Amino acid sequence: MIKLDDIRRHTAARPDAIAVADGTTRLSWTDFADAVDRFAAGLVARLPEAGPVRAVFLADPSWELTVALAACATLGVPCTGLDPTQEKDRLDALLGTLDPCAVFVDPRHRPLLEGRTWPSGPASSWITLDATAADGTATVRRAPAEDVRPEDVQEPVPGGGGTPEGSGAPRTEVSFRRLSESEPLRRLPEPLHRESLGAVPGGQRIAVRRAATEGRGLVGLIDEFGFDAHDTHLVAAPLWLPLSLQLARTLLAVGATVVLDATQDAQNLAALVTAEHVTTAVFDPGTLGRLLAHPASAPLASLGRLRCVITPGRHLGRWTVNAAWERLGPVLHLAYTTPETGLSAILTPEEGQVSRMRTGRAVFGTAITVLDEEGAVLPAGRPGRIAVCGHHVMDGYLDGEDAFVTLDAGAGEQRFFVTDDLGVLDEQGRLTLTGRGSGVTPPARDRALDAALFRLESDLLNLPCLRDTAVVRVRLPALGDALVVPFIAVAVGREVSGHTALRTACARRAPSIPAHVIAVDHIPYSPTGRIRTAELLEAVLPIITLNLQLEQTAHQEVSA
Repeated sequence: MIKLDDIRRHTAARPDAIAVADGTTRLSWTDFADAVDRFAAGLVARLPEAGPVRAVFLADPSWELTVALAACATLGVPCTGLDPTQEKDRLDALLGTLDPCAVFVDPRHRPLLEGRTWPSGPASSWITLDATAADGTATVRRAPAEDVRPEDVQEPVPGGGGTPEGSGAPRTEVSFRRLSESEPLRRLPEPLHRESLGAVPGGQRIAVRRAATEGRGLVGLIDEFGFDAHDTHLVAAPLWLPLSLQLARTLLAVGATVVLDATQDAQNLAALVTAEHVTTAVFDPGTLGRLLAHPASAPLASLGRLRCVITPGRHLGRWTVNAAWERLGPVLHLAYTTPETGLSAILTPEEGQVSRMRTGRAVFGTAITVLDEEGAVLPAGRPGRIAVCGHHVMDGYLDGEDAFVTLDAGAGEQRFFVTDDLGVLDEQGRLTLTGRGSGVTPPARDRALDAALFRLESDLLNLPCLRDTAVVRVRLPALGDALVVPFIAVAVGREVSGHTALRTACARRAPSIPAHVIAVDHIPYSPTGRIRTAELLEAVLPIITLNLQLEQTAHQEVSA
């Protein structure tokens, strides 16, 4: 996140311009600088003097979280966002790996930390992001002493979350309000660390980026999208999503206004785009889909202000691209991004009209190549494992494991990160994803079948008669080895044509596995664009089981 020195630079140039907008709370650059200064002063007094000093946050986008992240950046404290929807054992593993001394949590997600343990948990500080009052106003200046509420006072909490069972050791809880009442820093302390950390979904791996790498990546994003101080950027994706945080940091760095939304409500988002004169935005896939399907998004293209919308695009299909062009204008950029590689490739609005889904070109400052099983560079047109080099790529994993190779892909020897994704480069340098090297469900062991299923899903994403679809391979007692193919029709009454198209495609691409095609109202996604398989199956399995029973009954009646 942006540091206090940079905030003061913008304050000197445009003191009354709005830096952060969150509902009715609007922080000018002067307010933002003061809030970060005071909060950093209150935070530094609660940091340990020895050992790795790290923080984490479980919070929705808010001005309080933005201030906390800016304070951490100022002090050189890596603050890692954690996905509050992930499984509890993975959350425990990440807390154990990071071992945070400070935890920023909003009231909504606070119960997730109760009972969690990590090595320094008893000595850690919990900072509750509660500065916004019930009437929607915000406390951004130091309150008089008589206005301090009893609940704002710091107190040890015996046996709370992060405390080993039975130890009785206290952890410290303090409110955002309390820390924000500190006297400003007399001088900025020397940064404790010069790196940032990012959690990799699906485990306890932590990607590390040094300050120099982050700076070059920031310049690359500005060159790619032309961000400047006249932009108003809407954050409609969680800040624990690396792409969302990276874009917010970049827009603040150039002096733009950042508008935060935690509602994920389509009508509210459409109103924000209009009222705040939004020019750029980042959406998670689920939120973007709801916005495009809502009537409130229809007038947005005619406003003529929105010029760039970015979203992770691995599972987005033709309907999304077409609907975005119609309702938002030629603005939608589908991003290929991972926590290790950062933003690597983009499918621009114009390219989206003529290219298949899951295609893109490397962003500025990034080189992409494709490797065979022995690690040799493959020529154009040959599929293999994707390797990425550039300013956005991490420096390494926190545990020290090396996933890099030194290659000459035409520009001299460079250090490439070898991903778990499979793809192919064409003669023009466009990348198309062709498969997954990881994250495959347990039954998927046959590489040829695996590739066929990925091609099947890619075919379905390119069908204009579907709003959304997915291909999930399962092995369950009720179904055996089978495909579950949920879909959302492009319009009410079009379910029959969608069902026919999907059944035909499944029979062509994967004839050896029975496919259960079913119309649904909703396909659950994580903010990173991954399908929440467990949630999906919980919703559709009863319907599939009932359909199978009806088919069996009908067959028995015919046989009789």
